[in-house]
Amino acid sequence: MLFKLTRIFLLLLFVPINMALGQNQKQIENAEELLKSTEGSKRIALLKELSQLYMDTDPNKSIDYAKEIVTLNSKNNVEKAISLYNLGNLYRHTNNYRLALDCQNQALEIRETLNDQSGSASCLNNIGEIYKILNKYDEALDHLNRSLEIRQKEGTPKEYAYTLNNIGSVFWLKKDYANALEFYLKSLEIRLELGDKSDIASSLNNLGNVYKNLNKPNKALEYYRKALQIREEIGDKNLIAFSLNDIGGIYWRLNNFNESLSYYNRSLAIRNEIGNKRFIAATLKNIGTVYKDLNELDYSLKNYNDALRIYDEINDPKEQANVFSLIGNLYNSYNNFDKSLEFHKISLTIQNRIGNSKGVAYSSNSIGEILMKYYQSEETEGYLLTAFDQANKCMDRSLQKITSENLFEYYSNRGDYKKALEYFREFSNTQYDSIVDQIDKDKISEFEANYQISKNNDEIKSLKAYNRQQTIVIYLFIALILFAGIIGYIARRNIKIRKEATIALTDKNKELEEINSKLKETEVSLRDLNLTKDKIFNIISKDLRSPFIDMKKLSSKLLKSFDNEPIKSQKELSKHIKDLSFHTYNLVENILLWSASQSGKTKFSPRIFNVKELLEHSLSKLSEQLIEKNIKLIFNFDSHSKAFADTAAMTEVFKNLLSNAIKFSYREGKITISAREKKYLIELEISDEGVGMNKTNLNKIFRLDNDYLALGTAQEKGAGIGLLLCKEYIEKNGGKIWADSEEGKGSSFYITIPKSDKLMKSSS
Repeated sequence: MLFKLTRIFLLLLFVPINMALGQNQKQIENAEELLKSTEGSKRIALLKELSQLYMDTDPNKSIDYAKEIVTLNSKNNVEKAISLYNLGNLYRHTNNYRLALDCQNQALEIRETLNDQSGSASCLNNIGEIYKILNKYDEALDHLNRSLEIRQKEGTPKEYAYTLNNIGSVFWLKKDYANALEFYLKSLEIRLELGDKSDIASSLNNLGNVYKNLNKPNKALEYYRKALQIREEIGDKNLIAFSLNDIGGIYWRLNNFNESLSYYNRSLAIRNEIGNKRFIAATLKNIGTVYKDLNELDYSLKNYNDALRIYDEINDPKEQANVFSLIGNLYNSYNNFDKSLEFHKISLTIQNRIGNSKGVAYSSNSIGEILMKYYQSEETEGYLLTAFDQANKCMDRSLQKITSENLFEYYSNRGDYKKALEYFREFSNTQYDSIVDQIDKDKISEFEANYQISKNNDEIKSLKAYNRQQTIVIYLFIALILFAGIIGYIARRNIKIRKEATIALTDKNKELEEINSKLKETEVSLRDLNLTKDKIFNIISKDLRSPFIDMKKLSSKLLKSFDNEPIKSQKELSKHIKDLSFHTYNLVENILLWSASQSGKTKFSPRIFNVKELLEHSLSKLSEQLIEKNIKLIFNFDSHSKAFADTAAMTEVFKNLLSNAIKFSYREGKITISAREKKYLIELEISDEGVGMNKTNLNKIFRLDNDYLALGTAQEKGAGIGLLLCKEYIEKNGGKIWADSEEGKGSSFYITIPKSDKLMKSSS
């Protein structure tokens, strides 16, 4: 009930955004009408207004108007620098970081020529922020420190605190939390003196981010709540939404999913009211992740797809790629590895196109992990190596750890211990980094325990000095332990390697025997592949050839019978020929349909259909067989049951399953067709009371390399291709097929079919 109400609430949230968009549209129309007859400075003012109005709804138009402003200001260096600076911010807003950097650097060059120190500091700060987004942390720190140097001498305290905060955020991204905390606190000290509540809340929020990444959610929650309280006092809806979103994330980490949804939905309501599409999409993405952890597949996919739609509208490929990865993770959690691979590969394509090293590393690693664990594919190595290289390129320690560990596992499984050892060393280095992280955590804990925001500056300075001394002592002590540990580890590894080399030399014959054994295993694998290929040809050559030979014999007998035999004998021969023709036609039709499906030529057009009506349509083609064996049919489900699939494919599935049930039923037998309505699908069961089969043969029926061919109760023949076709069609339509049988007691075949287009649309 809670989730139904939540869903209704989510739908109602989208109403305010339409009102806001309507007001903006009116302003835009008025401004564009005036623009047609306006020149000079008034035109520039209108262009600025239109650029601002279009920023969230149509960023490309916003940029076009900003470009015209740059052109109109080309002869005035002061105004040109300002317009280039603003255009750079717009490019950054649309994730076009190359052009954003270009504009900011041009603006910086003009401002340095004009000796505009304040303007130069602003450009340097923005360039540093762009490099931070691009994960180029050294370049980011270089530009931000240059900006900080100017602002310390000539800037306002507010600007100085802002740049300190940005430097802290670079260290935060580098996972250097001790330095991040130091710069955040310096920024907070200045902001507390200035009494700017909005900036104070921003600093408190950043401290919450540090503790969130240090896996101290309760501490993070404390800072986030303080930030929210201040922002609610100010009444800044945009920042309130940010705080609500951050708190929702903490409750998600604490596995309190209902509380997490509550905060995310409050954030979404405000963001819909404001109308900023980018932030709406970010919140929808978070809500989708909560529903994933609640095992609510359809709600999770709905929110992910809503986020994708918005990111497509605002042309944000980086976030689109991230959502595709999340959908890949969603399918992975449901063990649908084919779908998971599909979405991770879409994400990887986009990440490669935009040159996002971290995204490429993450997507490549996800694909490599799935291939290694579930497919044993030859492509695994390439994806894992790409992930490792890109993780090193973007200097992300957590990704470096994961990718090196996966490569160690991959090469160990393959018996390539030299390469496995190489990546184990890489993994060990990341473990060392984890120890350093722990030192930072201890340092921060000590620092936080003694640091009180309300204390005066002298107390703060003395605490810092004390903590620096303590930190030096801790570092020296830990460094000695680490050094001793590393020396011990290297010594143990060298002894082990020498021992392994000695064993390898003395047991050379044993290794050669193992290699020979592996070659034999490879030979067996190749032989199995050839057997599979031969099986396909056998179906076509043997099972198609045999009925034509029988038909030839029967037709010859029929021809001779016209001279001597009675009409009854001729009718019987004619009936045999007819039955054989019917069987051969079905076999040829199944082979052609299955071949088309295997080659990807079959097109599926799913739609809603009445299950009973389609079953009756399929049965109409089998009426003669039913009448001949006098088989009773029992329908055990609602005649109004509906499903969503390709009706042509499902007709073939029903026809093959019902034909099999008739074939293996005794005369005067009974076939029961039942259906069970479930949340997202219908489960259909077709049961007979015929010959059945044992467990060994049951395990062969859906395999291409099976050698199980059984005659029907009236000696009807089959090639087994029909069930392969059923499996292919059912799985292509989002369902599953399986069977249960007992020899002498009949068989039951089960299929599932989606009830609606929800799941089908989610994977389109």
